[in-house]
Amino acid sequence: MMTSFDALGDVTNDAFTRVTYDNTAHLGSSVDKPVSLSLLQLPKQKIAYIDAIVDNTAFGQEDLTVSRRLYDLGFLPNTAIKIVAKGLFGRPPFAVQLAGGAQFSLRRDELAKIQCRLV
Repeated sequence: MMTSFDALGDVTNDAFTRVTYDNTAHLGSSVDKPVSLSLLQLPKQKIAYIDAIVDNTAFGQEDLTVSRRLYDLGFLPNTAIKIVAKGLFGRPPFAVQLAGGAQFSLRRDELAKIQCRLV
């Protein structure tokens, strides 16, 4: 069964804006969806892509400021990231590296704000 949607999700018959979604493609398929996890859970040296910067109540009223700072440093959606080093006994702070080569040391609460998916 085929259903057509435009970019906003409305049903359409216009061939130019049509995106086709095959809702039977998943049947019998063994393709796994990417696993979403916080950067805090990412294994060392595994490459992942940033999905989002999420809220963390540990920062209180400063949460928006911390999120903006992470964006400004280059922690943007679909940016490749990996953990290059972990602290003593595998605990934070973690040294992380972005796709461009920039490295940062992040604390536990900052790591928990960054949602990513393994590749």
